[in-house]
Amino acid sequence: MAATPATGKHYPGWWVVAAGFIIFFFSFGGPTYSMSLLYNEVIAEFGWTRAEATGIYAWKGLTGALVAILVIGPAVQRFGLKPVFLTVLIIQALGFFTFLNVTSIATYFLAGFLIGLGQGAVLLCIKLMVARWFMRNVGFAGALALVGSSAGGVVFPIAIAMLIPEIGWRMTYALIGVSILAVSVPLVLFVKQNPTEEDLLPETANAKGVVPSAEVAAATRAADIPMSYGELLRKPMFWGIMIGVLIIAGVDQGLFQNMQLYFVQEVGLSRETAAWLLSLTSAIGLASKFIAGKFFDVYSVKGIAAWYLLIAAMVLLAFQVSSLSTAIIFICALGLAHGGLVCEGPVLAKHVFGPRNMDKVLPIVTGCFALGSSIGPVTLAYIYDVNGHYAWGFALFAAMALFAAFLLTFVRPLYRDRLRAATQSGAAGPVPATRPVPATPSPAA
Repeated sequence: MAATPATGKHYPGWWVVAAGFIIFFFSFGGPTYSMSLLYNEVIAEFGWTRAEATGIYAWKGLTGALVAILVIGPAVQRFGLKPVFLTVLIIQALGFFTFLNVTSIATYFLAGFLIGLGQGAVLLCIKLMVARWFMRNVGFAGALALVGSSAGGVVFPIAIAMLIPEIGWRMTYALIGVSILAVSVPLVLFVKQNPTEEDLLPETANAKGVVPSAEVAAATRAADIPMSYGELLRKPMFWGIMIGVLIIAGVDQGLFQNMQLYFVQEVGLSRETAAWLLSLTSAIGLASKFIAGKFFDVYSVKGIAAWYLLIAAMVLLAFQVSSLSTAIIFICALGLAHGGLVCEGPVLAKHVFGPRNMDKVLPIVTGCFALGSSIGPVTLAYIYDVNGHYAWGFALFAAMALFAAFLLTFVRPLYRDRLRAATQSGAAGPVPATRPVPATPSPAA
């Protein structure tokens, strides 16, 4: 006889969320939020332009995008999530160790290349690990894990700003690699990453202390929408999602990665004050993730489109920054908008295309996010280098955010609607599937 699945607060998926929180803290949030503190250091030491200094983020993002889109999905399907996860964490750590030998733009970009190989895939692997355990609460669970990213963003910038004058920027960034190997790698080794159908039914069917019926289980399976890569690529909604995600990521990271340069060299704030504002952004983003996760679970694609409009409003506020007080107002808006943004990928992938397509769709969503993130910062920096100000860049980025929101108005949460119909019907029987769904074993851990 099968064991009774855990439910409620004892649902084992929440332990996976806790592990995701810690991995995000050390392997994504801390490194990502701290990267912008590097630019002033290398400009001062090497005399590089802003485009050259922020170019490492472009290299990192572009590499992460290509890995996420072309490599991680097939690799996870062939080898399983755990070995892929461990590999990319080790590569990411090696990238941070490379900072010890940076003496030119080539070695600087090499560090970005290696970090990108790992970090973009780390983001995807954590999302996959958590999203496998949730359907109803996929946005909220992902948000809880992503809070680790914001927590890392609160702690790391302050710690790095204190360490750089003491041990130099090279050794400071190398220590990030040490933390990845010491904390994230052991967690990945021990966490359960492949739930069974029995594990998932309580969360999927909204059972609270009750084992779901066979009819509900069958209806839940029938709600899924299996598709090949070719079928996905022929869906206009698929392309609306990917283009929208790419654009909004470019807008978000373009503003985020240029803010330290903007605050220090344009507004006239000290580096210490700018670092403090960066930590404030992360603190606000921490709370924002809770809001966004629940908001996306309830309102699905429409909620994400509304959040994209919030990004556009945030960009417009950047025009008004001229002092510490206006910088704080802008940072509050940036933290709110930026903090909730990364939660949308698993919701878009699962609500629209379902769990059977997660390993196909989420890597591409994450890759598009990484690609946009790589293009946005260097584009905004280049606009500044050409014009001597950010005004044209801010205007362009606000318009792009509006366009990304417009694209999502054509996307419907197909799987979520089918699943609701299936679970509400209960014993009345499952909704008809689009075609027979073959049983497929879970990938190896």
